[in-house]
Amino acid sequence: MKWVSAFDYLPINYGVQLAEVADQTQRITFDNNLYGEKIRVRLSNYWAKSPLTIHRMSVGIVEGGKVIRTQPVTMGGNLVITLAPGQESWSDEVSLIVKANDRLAITTYVDEMQSIGSVCAFWSSTGPLVSLSASGDYTDGGSFVEQPAESVYSVIAQDVNKGYFFYGISGVQVYTEERVKTIAMFGDSITHMSYVSNALAKRLYAAYPGKVALINRGIGGNRLLHDATRVSFLPSDGACFGRAGIMRFEQNVFCEENVDTVLVLEGINDIMHPIQFNHPTERIITEELICGYRYLIAIAHKHGAKIFGATITPCGHIDYPKHWLQEFEIVRNDVNARIRADIGYDGWFDYDLAVRSEDRPSYMRDDCHIHDGLHPNDYGGVLMAERVDLEAVMG
Repeated sequence: MKWVSAFDYLPINYGVQLAEVADQTQRITFDNNLYGEKIRVRLSNYWAKSPLTIHRMSVGIVEGGKVIRTQPVTMGGNLVITLAPGQESWSDEVSLIVKANDRLAITTYVDEMQSIGSVCAFWSSTGPLVSLSASGDYTDGGSFVEQPAESVYSVIAQDVNKGYFFYGISGVQVYTEERVKTIAMFGDSITHMSYVSNALAKRLYAAYPGKVALINRGIGGNRLLHDATRVSFLPSDGACFGRAGIMRFEQNVFCEENVDTVLVLEGINDIMHPIQFNHPTERIITEELICGYRYLIAIAHKHGAKIFGATITPCGHIDYPKHWLQEFEIVRNDVNARIRADIGYDGWFDYDLAVRSEDRPSYMRDDCHIHDGLHPNDYGGVLMAERVDLEAVMG
């Protein structure tokens, strides 16, 4: 038996206070694919600069719009959980029988005013969901009137593509069979936004109930070779883009998880950002990205994991200066040719071919992106996920 993550995201460093909340219930629901009789929650206040007190927390099973079989979540035997700035800790174990195809709910209640400085995030609405109450404690599993997230988080209000933020936790594990495999998706916003990971989870969980868990290790704006791109109009000048992929890979993928397989999609921001945000000293060439991928391959193999790469998807947009796209494409096409020719991955998947326009291969198909030419939408995510060979990643 072992602990396996049924749900897991990385805390994102926005570097600022994101919200103040009081008398609020937060409910996170997600599809579970594991069998077990006890769970635990990773409690998180990782990037915050002030303590966070959660006055009540519960876990249960979603059924008919309500949460049933709710059980309290405690830390050190205490119902009231206080997390120091920078703290991540496991909750006490909770006795709860769960099975594959159950939708689980983690419900938290904050009574007195709390400053929120550390969150996890995703954007797709086809998998996990987050709901916030206008007021009141619903940790007993009851339904509630929701308030829009943009009324709580100004960062969401300013984003054309409305995301889902959640605070206080970053993951849920189930104590389950040793034979269960864990697959980690590692990358930038195309992974982080979850359009691809949700689609792939549905395929995996339908084909292998109780035998696999998929976790998301994406960070929006992340680059493989350089730390966060400095962007003056973003909170903390873009700190949310995170450390370079080669620097965070081992910690984010293998530190707390027994990962069997890694799926990598990263590199488009290494190509775009230095040109897009005028950082000429950070421009990269093909061979540098290939060396970065080979570093990830070596780390994964050191941990006994398989690692699969992917071709970089198109990023063309009508508003870009013409020379931008020409420069992007020189490197992107060259990198993709190298990946297709084999650079040492245990396999690779052609995401580029899945979503690129037949007539304009520098652009995504119009029906595959979220109106920015760069990020796949739910349909684009499905097409990309269909490129993944399930037997290969489960082998």
